[in-house]
Amino acid sequence: MALSGTPPGLTEPGPDPGGEHRKVCLATVATDGFLPGTLVMVASFLKAHPGFDGDVAVIHDGLSEEAKACLGALYDRVRFETPSAELKDRLARVGAAHPRFAPILCHLHAFEAYRLAGYRKVLLCDGDLLFRQPIDELFDAEDLLLCCGDQVFLAGGCRDAASFMPLAAPSCAGAAGALGQTFNDGFLVLDGNLPGERRYADLLALVTPETWRDTDTPHFKQLVHNRYFTGRQTLISSAYNYILLAASAIRAREGLAARDAKVLHFNLNAKPWMPATMLRWMNGGTPVPEFRLWYDAWMDSLSVGHLRASKRSVRWTVVA
Repeated sequence: MALSGTPPGLTEPGPDPGGEHRKVCLATVATDGFLPGTLVMVASFLKAHPGFDGDVAVIHDGLSEEAKACLGALYDRVRFETPSAELKDRLARVGAAHPRFAPILCHLHAFEAYRLAGYRKVLLCDGDLLFRQPIDELFDAEDLLLCCGDQVFLAGGCRDAASFMPLAAPSCAGAAGALGQTFNDGFLVLDGNLPGERRYADLLALVTPETWRDTDTPHFKQLVHNRYFTGRQTLISSAYNYILLAASAIRAREGLAARDAKVLHFNLNAKPWMPATMLRWMNGGTPVPEFRLWYDAWMDSLSVGHLRASKRSVRWTVVA
């Protein structure tokens, strides 16, 4: 599958064999604390795809009404989904067994995307992405799962299947218990045949205390995704998920600079919207240069939401 060069113009999804016009869904997990990132991700996606007419699915567990209103102001077709009782129960058991993972349990709410049936494609994205160019060419691909390599893969290594910790490159050659071609799951294009109750049940079966018994990996849901989809994923250019922590590895392996990226991934401990990060920027610090792009997109997202909300609030009065 060749995915290089200038992307074609936006095209309308064609009808499926049954004649039903199925659309693309952009899905993400949102929390109040991550709201600025989610707003920028959604707004930048919509800006890069002005002809988008699909749904935006926001998965949450207790998102405030104010946050919902902000997201709803960006686009007319935002749907809010909550984790199933089974997923919440499984996460509670994992949290009880491994308290150190409690702060990131909400990351696994992303598995609710596998219940979003009826779409041609589901684009599952983390809330710290910034779309810089359209990616609609991916929605015509026939692959089961499109994704981009993670930092370990980009550096020429692999991961231990049990712990998901990196293994040195020589250990990767046919090593038993090693995962090769590992991918970052902050940007996934799921074929429409992937979501469904059976796939959802398969993934939830891996959400047990045993899965994280022998590991301290911070890549919580990425471990599950890589175990489940190993050998079935299709790796594409890092231009579609330019993880800034791996910028040097991407340049060395693929010859891509951040300016070439269609999608930037701010997978950094300090997010652009965090107060301490912004204070360093204002006080002459040296944050990641791409932060400026994120701040520009933040202002765009606020403008879009404000203008759309203002139009909705207008009331016309007819004077006889």
